[in-house]
Amino acid sequence: DPVDAARWRVWAAEQEHGDVVLWFTVDGFFWFARGLLGIERHLYAFYDQPELMHRINSDLADWILLVIEQVCSICTPDFMTFGEDMSYNNGPMLSKDCFDEFMRPYYDRVIPSLRAKGVLPIIDSDGDIAIPAHWFAEAGLDGILPLERQAGVDIATLRRDHPRMKFIGHFDKMTMDKGPEAMRREFERLLPTAAKGGFLVSCDHQTPPGVSYANYRCYVDLFKEYAEKAGRLSQKLAEPRRAW
Repeated sequence: DPVDAARWRVWAAEQEHGDVVLWFTVDGFFWFARGLLGIERHLYAFYDQPELMHRINSDLADWILLVIEQVCSICTPDFMTFGEDMSYNNGPMLSKDCFDEFMRPYYDRVIPSLRAKGVLPIIDSDGDIAIPAHWFAEAGLDGILPLERQAGVDIATLRRDHPRMKFIGHFDKMTMDKGPEAMRREFERLLPTAAKGGFLVSCDHQTPPGVSYANYRCYVDLFKEYAEKAGRLSQKLAEPRRAW
C-alpha cells in the first residue's frame, strides 16, 4: 500500500484548519527509469530499448494513478510534484523528441486525474530548465521548482515567458552561510518578481550542510519580512492608477 492513511489523516486535519500547505511527490517519468538503470544506461535506452522505456513509464503511470486515488480519498492536497531532475547546468539531458515520445504520453494520462481532483501538477527538476519549461507548459504542468540560481535560471524571464505558470524556489542557497546581509540582498533581488504573483520564494534546493542554525533562523526571519513586503507591494501594484 503506497499511502499511509493514518499519517495523511493527521496532515489533512492540519490542512483543513489552514495551518499547512499539503503536497506530495512521486518519481517522474525521467527520474524513475534513471534510478533503475543508472544515468548512462538510461540515456542509451531511449534509443536502444524504447519498448523497455515505455513499459517502465506505463507501469509507473498506473502506480501514480493509484497513489492519487488513495491520497485524494482522504483529502485534496494543494499540489503534487513529479520528481524529474532532467536538466543540468547547460540544459536538459534529453531532446524534445525524446520527451514527447517517452514522457509526454504518461503525463497525458496522469495530469487529467490531478486536475479532476483539484490538485495542481508541478514538476521538480534541478538545473537550467529554461528550454524544457516550454515542454512542461505544453504537457499541462502548472508549475516548476526549485529554479536553481547557480544553474543560470532567471525567474524574471520565466515569469515573462510563462505568465500562467507557478514557480517555487530560486533563493540562492549559496548565500545562506554568508550571513544576514548576503541573504537580505538575495531577498531584495527576488522581491519585484515575487510581488507580481505566481512565485513563492524558497531555497533553490536542499539547504547546504554548512549553514548554521543561527543563519537558518535568520533566513526564516527574513523570509517572513519579505513575504509581508511582497504582499504589500502586490496590493499596491493591483491598485488602479489615479487619473492625473
